[in-house]
This record gives sequence, C-alpha cells and structure tokens, in this order.
Amino acid sequence: MTMPEMQKTISRLRFLLASIKGKEEELEGLSRQFRRQLDRARSYAIRGDSSLDSTLSVLGEIQERLDNVERTRRHLDSIESRAHDELRALELTAKIEQAKTELATLTASDGAGQTGGIAGRERVQELERFIKDASVRAGEAITGGVDEAGLTR
Repeated sequence: MTMPEMQKTISRLRFLLASIKGKEEELEGLSRQFRRQLDRARSYAIRGDSSLDSTLSVLGEIQERLDNVERTRRHLDSIESRAHDELRALELTAKIEQAKTELATLTASDGAGQTGGIAGRERVQELERFIKDASVRAGEAITGGVDEAGLTR
C-alpha cells in the first residue's frame, strides 16, 4: 500500500471511529428511553386500568427494542475494537515507512562519506531498532495482540 493510500485509509478509519462514537451516544439515549418506558409500563399496570395481558405485551415489545439496542451496541464495540487495531497497525506502518526513508537517506549519505560521524551511525542504529520493533508491534496490532500503550496483551 502506498503512503497516500495508507493516509486515505487512516483518515477513513478515523472517520469510522468518530461515526461509531456518535452511534454509541444515540444508542445510549435509546437505551435510557426504553428503560424509562419499561418502568412506566410496570407502574401503569399497577395504577392504570389495562389488563395484565396488555401490559405484558407492551413490556415484551419494549424489551425486544431494548435487546436490539444492546445487541447493536455489542456489534459496534466489536467493529470499534477491530478499527482501533487496524488504525494502530497502519499508523505504525506509516512510521516505519518514514523511518525507512530516513534510513535510506542516511545510508546513502554514509556511502558518500557524509553521515555525520558517530551521531549519524547512532541514528542509523536507532532507526534500524525502531523499524524492527515497530514491525513486530504492527503485526501484533493487526492480529489484535497489542493494547493502547503498544504492550502485548
């Protein structure tokens, strides 16, 4: 994947995650609404003049809606988790590509005798370590084996 494609995918994932947050807020509001309706329906059964069968039917319909909201929230959670893993992997991959570009530039300079001496060699070693470590972390992020701090779960 080229860098522009990677940046486009990263942007799309960020937009997806923002959309998920909005949908989660919407579902939270629906969940509260259905819970209030359940409470009111129970109270109405006690104080009102509706039949028990009618009240049970209304409670069943409200509970179905609440169950659907909770099921949708679980689906959203799984999509969000996967999107976060994918985003972490892509961001790490982008950093790896940047480090490789810098490393290639430094290595080319070294061939021309312009690395900057010890500081240049230290930077090359630092970039090589980063590329190696970040590649492992990116692979783990793709498979869901890395947490928010970049530590293996």
